[in-house]
Amino acid sequence: MADAAVESVADLLDRVVHRGAVVTGDVIISLAGIDLVRLDLRLLLLGLEG
Repeated sequence: MADAAVESVADLLDRVVHRGAVVTGDVIISLAGIDLVRLDLRLLLLGLEG
C-alpha cells in the first residue's frame, strides 16, 4: 500500500511539473495582534526539456 501511495504522489508531481503550476501563500507572524513579520510567497513549478 505504501508503494502505491508513493507512486501516485510521484505521478502527480510529474504531471504538475510537466504542465506547470503556480503556488502562492502568505505567512504572517504576529504578537498581541501586531504583525511582526509578513512573507508573500510565490512558487512557479515547470519542467524544462533540453
